Amino acid sequence: MTREVLDTLLAQIRAERELTLAALADVDEGEFSVITPMERWNDVRRVLLRFGDHLREHANQIEGTRESIGRNVTMAQRILAEGEVAWGKLLAATIDLDDEAIGTPPPGGGWSIQQVLEHILVVERGYREVIMRVRDK
Repeated sequence: MTREVLDTLLAQIRAERELTLAALADVDEGEFSVITPMERWNDVRRVLLRFGDHLREHANQIEGTRESIGRNVTMAQRILAEGEVAWGKLLAATIDLDDEAIGTPPPGGGWSIQQVLEHILVVERGYREVIMRVRDK
């Protein structure tokens, strides 16, 4: 079973979203009422809201199609999917940050954002390694 087309499409979507995030991360609320040429999403605020809604809408559509073609999601896949939702939240928390910001510890002590991300990286490797070891892979 190959995933070349799927992986290519997902990579292209991700690249487009990264361009959008980079271009729009500094939009301020004063720009929300700026009119756009789109009939349904006629101001900047509505376009920004649609940015997230569009993915949720079609994720539901894909889930329905999976079910109708007999490719139901297993319990393990559901659990992994929740991890991907958390990954999206983590990415969202890093919008418009730079290297200086991630290296700055919070006032009063604690881990910097960079330290948190480095910790996540180490632990992510550990999750895979421990499961692969017990599965003898």
